Amino acid sequence: MAVHFTNSISPQKAGLRIPIARPRWSFRRVLVLVFTILSMVSVVYISVASANYLNYYPSLGSIDQQISSVVYRRDAVSNQTSIVSHIIVDNPTDYSGFTVKLFDLKIHFSSSVSSSNTTLFTIYPLTGSQSINKPLPPHSQMSGDVLVIPPPEQAAQLADFNATNYPLIAHCSLTVDVSTFLDPVTGFVLYDSEQAVQLA
Repeated sequence: MAVHFTNSISPQKAGLRIPIARPRWSFRRVLVLVFTILSMVSVVYISVASANYLNYYPSLGSIDQQISSVVYRRDAVSNQTSIVSHIIVDNPTDYSGFTVKLFDLKIHFSSSVSSSNTTLFTIYPLTGSQSINKPLPPHSQMSGDVLVIPPPEQAAQLADFNATNYPLIAHCSLTVDVSTFLDPVTGFVLYDSEQAVQLA
């Protein structure tokens, strides 16, 4: 019986080269891939924008503003009187797209004594405004100050009234101008509120 021995030689040892198939990226395949990626990004963007838009109208009635303090100051050197009101605006909603543009404030005063009906600047209140131009993201607050500097005659009246009727109550009429994507059509959204704060 003949016995046969087979000697196995690897292609590397035999000096043979095995060609490796490499993918060929044709212009058409690249174009299809780019179009697919852009389509997916567009779908995600449209979905997010649509969800945000659906939150717009329900969120309009949820914006809240308040005056946390009204401070009376009189500079000892210049004798200038100023009133600083600190305002907080709150967006408790999921909507993204509000920008607070302006605070507009009117103030008159009364005595904190319940039996007194004495008031000051009721007909011609002190006024002040402050440009803000800050975004109001979802579930966030922003704040700012409104500085009111009364003319000398009104400053003197306020000083006398404060000395006679201390402590005073500041009756504030606040308007907050809020910008949205509908500004070109409807203008700013105006939020009006009335608040009485003890003058500090």
